[in-house]
Amino acid sequence: MNAAIRETVERHSDPLEHRWGQRVPLEVPVEISAGGRHLGHGRLRNASISGALVETSLELPVFTNLVLTLPALAGCPSLPGDLAACVVRRDASGLAIEWRDMACARVNELLEKMSGRRVANLLDDPAFNPEKPPCVFA
Repeated sequence: MNAAIRETVERHSDPLEHRWGQRVPLEVPVEISAGGRHLGHGRLRNASISGALVETSLELPVFTNLVLTLPALAGCPSLPGDLAACVVRRDASGLAIEWRDMACARVNELLEKMSGRRVANLLDDPAFNPEKPPCVFA
């Protein structure tokens, strides 16, 4: 890779960032299950319309399909509820997950309740600034 392309990639590309929408900080306990079996507990630390970060001590493989069960939250009539997700990354603090049904009513309601903003205002993500030059790969 030549130096000009490498500089563009290093300055403007984050290969670990796959989210759509703005991250909303959260502090929501969740129950984690897979295949109908309860696996353990976790805590949603942040979420967007496409996924979330779940702090947990569980060590699940990437691509594990799981279900997060949310507690009842005041002002959210459709919660508690189950949110299907897939593990896309893991590290020492927990799991990065992608919602199986992105921007579904439950995710939207959770984000609106916790951020105090309408989901339509959470779609643009500063990490995906359209004024940045596009990444070029040779």
